[in-house]
Amino acid sequence: MAKASAKIHGAGRTAILDTAEELFAQSGFDGVPIREVAKKANVALSLVTYHFPSKEQLIDAVITRRSDAVVAARRKELHKFIQEDSRDVNKFVEAFTKPFVDLIGSGDEGWRNFGEIVAQTTHSTKYGPAFTKHYDHMARMFADTLSDIYGHSDPEKAIRAILFCASVMLGAFAATRRLEAISEGRYSSGPNDTYPLMLKFIAGGIEKIMTE
Repeated sequence: MAKASAKIHGAGRTAILDTAEELFAQSGFDGVPIREVAKKANVALSLVTYHFPSKEQLIDAVITRRSDAVVAARRKELHKFIQEDSRDVNKFVEAFTKPFVDLIGSGDEGWRNFGEIVAQTTHSTKYGPAFTKHYDHMARMFADTLSDIYGHSDPEKAIRAILFCASVMLGAFAATRRLEAISEGRYSSGPNDTYPLMLKFIAGGIEKIMTE
């Protein structure tokens, strides 16, 4: 009986997180009341507050659930890059960007929603820290590796390069469809069209920053 109850509560928690993620992607963190999450998830408001006593805790849980997966995948790619003893900047940029791009492009609607949330709020002074606490350590590891590629050059440049890399990646895959609008529908902002060009753009910028 206890196992059945735990399973029901676990399913309810997942439904709440999935629903909150979808609504946050559409309207932002500030635009979604807890009651709306409960209504759309088809659960009692008391169940939402049981799992997440405050809205801040719900937001943190939404961020943590998928951020942990991104960080784990990124750590794996960085380890692989270091083990190969590569100095290829294109491969370095790929190690940083591909885990996130693959996940949000996986066809899973939840990951698409999460990608939109990240693009909207990573640079927010209010909610940015909720993201950066998950990603800062890994960003420092990538910056250290980048500095090593260029012979332990200026660490400030390496950190700035990683920040630029993240900003370009998030901007490129935010669901704004700006490319379609500017090109009047001639070009697509889909991953298959965007990613190869983005890699070249970021790698070229890093090369320029780190060698001047």
